[in-house]
Amino acid sequence: MVTTMDKKIDIHAHALPGIDDGAKNIEESIEVINYLVKSGITDIVLTPHYIQDTNYKANEVIRDNLLKELQEKIKPINSDINLYLGNEVYICENIIDLLERHEISTLNDSRYMLIELPLTGYINNLQNILWELSSYGIIPIIAHPERYQFIQKNRDRIKELLEFNCLLQCNVDSLTGKYGKKAKKLMKWLLKNNLVHFIATDTHYIEDSGELNWSYKKLKKLIGETRYHELTYDNQVKALEDKDLDASSNLQYLIKKERN
Repeated sequence: MVTTMDKKIDIHAHALPGIDDGAKNIEESIEVINYLVKSGITDIVLTPHYIQDTNYKANEVIRDNLLKELQEKIKPINSDINLYLGNEVYICENIIDLLERHEISTLNDSRYMLIELPLTGYINNLQNILWELSSYGIIPIIAHPERYQFIQKNRDRIKELLEFNCLLQCNVDSLTGKYGKKAKKLMKWLLKNNLVHFIATDTHYIEDSGELNWSYKKLKKLIGETRYHELTYDNQVKALEDKDLDASSNLQYLIKKERN
């Protein structure tokens, strides 16, 4: 039985069928969801990629219809799981226009939007886009910052995200080396400096559930039970309910950098 302190909410999972590089069909979607449930996850935000000029650009209507179909299929199997819609939006200049045209979605229609940056490159007008999002009232959640080479090469560049009130979501299995030593090292540094706001799985397909559980156990050992619950459950609840999150750690880090 999953206790209150063991409950987890996953705000980054590719389990909506057939529209990105995650689950290919309803059957795979159900398998992925059951895989996450085994790790104590009770709520899942389905966040398919939205990348312009690719095949990964299903609009809100398509995603909503797929969600309804998936909910009908999974209800007889697991009626306790809660599913929500979102996107992992690849950053682009016309991101506000895409939002207004219902091409992309925030997490559960909240102010919070999961945004992906280039893994190996850099967006020269990144700050302009983040400023536009902030002015529009959107709170960017940057997906897996530990994996971006521009931050791995220069950790001071995390400031470019924090100064626009971005929140950070790390992948739990970065901590156990899935994405390499540099991502693992950077994630530990982000956790040490209290700059992580969400932990998620970024699940695309079924892997060894024992490995996922081990990653969560290692996270809890590293940051303690209270902080663990905050990063895997409490902050997620606030985001899904469109409540304010405490980003004071961002401000403290920026002040510290300015003093140095």
